[in-house]
Amino acid sequence: MADADEPVKALARTEQRSLAELGERAPDAYESEYMKGEGVTLYRDKSRAPWQLHALLGGSTAMVFAAAFLAGEAMLPMLAMVPVGLLVWLLFSVLRVSVSEGHVNVQYGLFGPKIPIPAIESAEATTYDWKRFGGWGIKRSLDGAWIYNMPGDGGRAVKIVWRNAKGKRKVTYVGSLQSEDLAAQIARARELRGALPAGAENRALGPGSDSSSD
Repeated sequence: MADADEPVKALARTEQRSLAELGERAPDAYESEYMKGEGVTLYRDKSRAPWQLHALLGGSTAMVFAAAFLAGEAMLPMLAMVPVGLLVWLLFSVLRVSVSEGHVNVQYGLFGPKIPIPAIESAEATTYDWKRFGGWGIKRSLDGAWIYNMPGDGGRAVKIVWRNAKGKRKVTYVGSLQSEDLAAQIARARELRGALPAGAENRALGPGSDSSSD
């Protein structure tokens, strides 16, 4: 008689093999604390803002300092803008995505959805036109689709169709140079989730969740 726990054990054995096959790195401190995932981690990626964006934000900060210096007594209100600028710089300098057997976790700075694997209807590598979303960052198109993208991804992304906790269909694009690998690992997570015996790791079996209320 087969061991009832074998599918769960197979999931555990899969993690190290999957990471080795993909050349995956170890999680950084932020990912270890806030993007632990659930169960097996199949994929992990981190995209950094290109130097042009850093130059733009850095130049803007330098201009604020210069204007504050020239303004003399009026400099304090202008300097108050600097922490806001630095926060924006921090939030939009890194796009992280991870796939575990429980969730697809997307974080652009501190923002992004944590999509339960069972809530996903489809995930496919695709290309997008940045003009449809009005640029880069966290954007929403006129038809209600969200995108989390970074300049320099070449218009490559994974389109995830899923349902939130209210049963509403959502469409989320995740920009990625490794869009084919990301889509493949989401498919793999869905297969692994289907292999779990009844009652195993039910914490990820809810109807879905999203950072937006609609």
